[in-house]
Amino acid sequence: MSTPTVEPEYVFGLRGGVTECVVHVDTDTVAYPAGSYLVLHDTANHRQHFVSLTEESKPTALAISPKRQYLGVCRAGDAAAVSVWDVAARKRLRFLSCAEMVSERYVAAAFSPDERMVAAQGGPPDWTLVLFLWEKGKVRVFSVLRLSDTPGLGPVSSVTYHLEDNGILSVVGERVLKLLKLNDKLLKTWGYQGGHNHNCQCQVWADQHTLLVGTDVASVLLLEEGDLRAEIRVTHPDLGPECDKKTSGEGVAALGGRGLGPRHRRVTALKVFTGGFLCACGPDKVFVFQKSDDVNEHYFQRYMLRICEPSPAALVSGRGEHTITTLSLSPGEKNIVAATHTRQLFTNPLPSLEAAKLPSLMFSPLHARHHEGGVVDADGCLWKSIVVSGGQDRTVRVWDYQNHALLLTHAFREDIFSLSLHPTGLHVAVGLTDALRLHHVLFDCLRPYSEIRIRRCGACSFSPSGNLFAAADGNLLVITSNVSLKKIFTLKGHSAKVTGIGWYPDSSAAMTCAADGTVVGWDVHKGQSIWEVDSLTSSNYLTWTLSLDGKPTVVAGHGSSFTEITGGQMVQDITYEAGDLTCAGLAPVKTLVTLGSTSGQLVVNRYPLHMAQKFMTFPAHSGSLNKVLVTGDESKVVTCGADGVILVWRVAPLQEDSPGYVAARERLEDLPHVPEMLVTRDDLQKTRHHLEELERRVSYLARDKEVHLGLQQQEFAASRDALVARYQTIVDQMNDTIQTLEKEREHLKDSHKDSLAKLAEEHSGVMADHQQELRKKLLYEYSKQDKLEAKLKEMQQTLDRQVEEAEKRTRLELQERLDQQEGVVEHLKMDLEKTTAELERERSEGAEIVRLVEAATEAELGQVRSSLHAQLAEEHQNVIRLRSEMAAMRKNFVTVQREQEQKEEDLRVLSDDKSKLQSSIRGLERELAALRREVNHRDDIIHDRESKITNTRERIGELEKQRFLLDHQLGQLKEELEPLQAALDQRAQQIKQMEEEMSETRLVVSARDRQVKELGQRLVTAGQQSRHLQQRNHNLATTLTRVLADLASAAHLIHHPKKLKDAVKSLNDKYVQSGRLKEFWTRPDLDKMATSSAGDGAKADSMGEEAVPELLRQREMLERSVATLRAQAQKQARASKDRITTLVKENSDHLSSLKTLESRCWRLEEDLRQAESMAGLRDPRSGRRKASRDLLVQTVTRQADTIARLQDQIRTLQETKGVTIVPIIFRERRLDKAKTIRQCEDDGEDYKEKINKDLVDCTRNMNDNN
Repeated sequence: MSTPTVEPEYVFGLRGGVTECVVHVDTDTVAYPAGSYLVLHDTANHRQHFVSLTEESKPTALAISPKRQYLGVCRAGDAAAVSVWDVAARKRLRFLSCAEMVSERYVAAAFSPDERMVAAQGGPPDWTLVLFLWEKGKVRVFSVLRLSDTPGLGPVSSVTYHLEDNGILSVVGERVLKLLKLNDKLLKTWGYQGGHNHNCQCQVWADQHTLLVGTDVASVLLLEEGDLRAEIRVTHPDLGPECDKKTSGEGVAALGGRGLGPRHRRVTALKVFTGGFLCACGPDKVFVFQKSDDVNEHYFQRYMLRICEPSPAALVSGRGEHTITTLSLSPGEKNIVAATHTRQLFTNPLPSLEAAKLPSLMFSPLHARHHEGGVVDADGCLWKSIVVSGGQDRTVRVWDYQNHALLLTHAFREDIFSLSLHPTGLHVAVGLTDALRLHHVLFDCLRPYSEIRIRRCGACSFSPSGNLFAAADGNLLVITSNVSLKKIFTLKGHSAKVTGIGWYPDSSAAMTCAADGTVVGWDVHKGQSIWEVDSLTSSNYLTWTLSLDGKPTVVAGHGSSFTEITGGQMVQDITYEAGDLTCAGLAPVKTLVTLGSTSGQLVVNRYPLHMAQKFMTFPAHSGSLNKVLVTGDESKVVTCGADGVILVWRVAPLQEDSPGYVAARERLEDLPHVPEMLVTRDDLQKTRHHLEELERRVSYLARDKEVHLGLQQQEFAASRDALVARYQTIVDQMNDTIQTLEKEREHLKDSHKDSLAKLAEEHSGVMADHQQELRKKLLYEYSKQDKLEAKLKEMQQTLDRQVEEAEKRTRLELQERLDQQEGVVEHLKMDLEKTTAELERERSEGAEIVRLVEAATEAELGQVRSSLHAQLAEEHQNVIRLRSEMAAMRKNFVTVQREQEQKEEDLRVLSDDKSKLQSSIRGLERELAALRREVNHRDDIIHDRESKITNTRERIGELEKQRFLLDHQLGQLKEELEPLQAALDQRAQQIKQMEEEMSETRLVVSARDRQVKELGQRLVTAGQQSRHLQQRNHNLATTLTRVLADLASAAHLIHHPKKLKDAVKSLNDKYVQSGRLKEFWTRPDLDKMATSSAGDGAKADSMGEEAVPELLRQREMLERSVATLRAQAQKQARASKDRITTLVKENSDHLSSLKTLESRCWRLEEDLRQAESMAGLRDPRSGRRKASRDLLVQTVTRQADTIARLQDQIRTLQETKGVTIVPIIFRERRLDKAKTIRQCEDDGEDYKEKINKDLVDCTRNMNDNN
């Protein structure tokens, strides 16, 4: 029987440390890494598919191709590479690696627009950029660039291709912003060269001309065609004030050695959409920018989206903030998915730029909020499909692994060390730093109901029946009743810390393992140990179950080995050689044992261990696997890792041929299911009140809606009647208008007919005249055409005669050459015949000689034979040579024929050229006539320009005189400004002294004001005391009056002793025994106090009355003196300002007039040059003048004198500039005047440069003429 297999079903979490960790592969599917898998998450129905990243064990970055056909995954390790995946087929196509790269990882990658090239950016220390190219299934390294040679290079964070051009890339990072262009397999820098001034974080191409780059100072750089055009600021109160330019622009020295700016001001992600772009800046914020119609503004900030509302604690400590690292936009630009540094995924619809009100400005989780750190401990419920987990982020989360949902999240202020869930799922125990607390699991939160004083409890567990609870306190085991919440036993049997707790299925005994390697079984009813196993060196984890034969079984282990213990006896010990194990889980019905390793793999084998086979490993987490849970029905396995990811695995169903199938099925079917959830009475009452309030609100709104609908119907009926009456009136008016227009149309129709008849008559006359004129023109054209045809016939005949003569000459030449060749051939034939006859004759003679002297001349015969053979070979060579000459002759004959055909073709081309030349001759004649007319016109223009030149020269002389006068006036103005400058300095010192005196006076006045305030307070206190004493006196007088009245009434009873006694007794009871006058008759110093208080009050009143007028008088005097000083200072300042304004205005007027005259002079000289060139006095190509040398020398000499004089004047201006021509401006109001004078000085410098240039040109022209 094979080992049951497991496969991933759902994942909660996101892998950290991956650049561009979330991408859209289609409209509804996003891809992101989690654990050892690449998750393809369907955002519509929240289904997941998995792609194993076993080869990419350490992914560092993701990249999606422009057409979303390929996905690139960068990996780190000894063999850093980029793997390319086919998204549709979900299979790996190829690995891209470069042997020249020194770094062990790639930090970023990008696909080219045509998806044929991949750019991969290597990491430290060399920061190598590699371009891979694949063609016809073959991959090769196309280009390599090492960025480590760049001075001041920081970490490179991103590489991006141009949207359309495969040869343009951009690389950004800390103090890096490079635009690269591919030229002949080499990457060269182009465009903006100021990247070392910015700490760039991210980038994106907005279009084919614009690149957006995010920095760490809440700004986005906008580059167009490689040049920096603008810097877009992200503004928000939470981002703080804008940084100084030195901090963001002039290098890292201004940052005090820090590589990056403040965390809350970094632009961490950019994404472009139609009409704008998204910018993630600061924690929890995404800003939406819209493209502006203004060319100078480029983009403007439109909306701000939030990930979540930060709590006050998060704003202070930073815990709970989410800094966005990646933004992904769906292909249809409908949804945004954001990934944060806390391993969270959020989504939100893309806001419309045209909507006045957005549906939502808050992101929501993609499917659930994950743990922001590693998972410390977890536990499952026996009667419900829930799992509870506790993380390093101090939160406890309850998950529904069946429906793949997060039920609730509860945050603690302390670290979490252990968890245990009650079998009913209604209670949970959480081991915290200071105590172990028991909580009720409500539908929306956890509510504590008991506490056990165990600090940093590392292990705890509820019994299967739920009535007992066991917790580890160091090397002790504490047993508590879950009903009475009282401690039952404290068991001691370990010499080291207890690391794991288990229970018998019937809750009759507990089992513990400790770091000393012992595993002990405890009787929880008697409080004593029942068995002990101490063969292990150490034990870090323990899990328990009930075997199929009904015996309680425990599996405990440490490192790479684990042991099965059944009935207090060690049964089997197995070692896993591939690594260390951290946790275990048992599924006895499906004969499955699951183990977690430190490398993050899930290890599976058969159970019981004597049936164990070869271990099966499944990639699960990117960190250590901390907890493995087997659900009660054994259909799922839940794993929790140090990477914060929670994986739900599906276990293969049980086979019918497995042992104990029927008993196992009954056990699984008998498991209770408790769907209830605890709800408190307060929550129910709040909910009931809320529902009643909602019902009342709904009824009120319904009645209000009915009333409003009735009123609207009445208003609509009234408005409808008014509209009907209004439009009926309009219709009547329109009918009247139509009738009037019909009448006018009939009248116009008649008049149109008359006018048409008149026009027809006139047109017939005009047509007759035109026909006559056309007949005359046609006759003239026909005659002209006849003449041309006759001329054409003559030319054709002449051409035909020439062609015939050329053909005859060619034929005669060819015939002569053929005759010569035939003669040569006949001569060769005759020579051949003679040679053959001689050969025959010699053969016959030789035969006769042989017959006669055969025996004597055998040797001579051999010689003859050899000679004859030689002659025969020679003759054979001659025949071959003659045949080759014949072939050459034939070839020459064919060549001659081809030359004849070529000449005939040339003749035809010559005839065509002749016709073209005739037409061009006619065109040249027309152009010649036009040129003659133009020459006559230019002669007239030259005559006019000569007269203008004479006038211009006279005006130049006058302008030179005016320039001299203006220079003289400018010198006088400078002399007048010097004493004014000294006076202004003196006035400034006086004003400064007056301001110091005013400050001292203000101090004195403020001291006096404080004294007046104190005296006023004392006066108010004395008045209150006086009023209090007056009230007391008034009360005393009133009481005394009453006493006297009562005594007077009692005096009338002096003759009645008994009544008098009663009256005196009633007075005693009324005024003495009741205590109403006790405060008076028990204080003998009352009169003295009243007298002294009255005296002090009067004294204070008199002092206050004397001090206040004195202070007011001094204050009024000081204010008058200050007002006088201010008036004098303002008057002097206004006078100085008016004088300076007048002088500056006159100076600027003179300079502007001088500048106008200079520009007019330059224009006149330019007109003079043009006139000379048109008149023929100056060469239009070289610009040289054709005048005589004497005239040219005189002109140059005069210009040189003028230039020397102007140079002296400019030198004088420069010397006076050092003496401060313009008075010192000590107020911001005079800043514009100073700018005007400086502008005039700059104009003088420009004029000097123009004159020097003119002098050089004149000298060069004179030399050229010489």
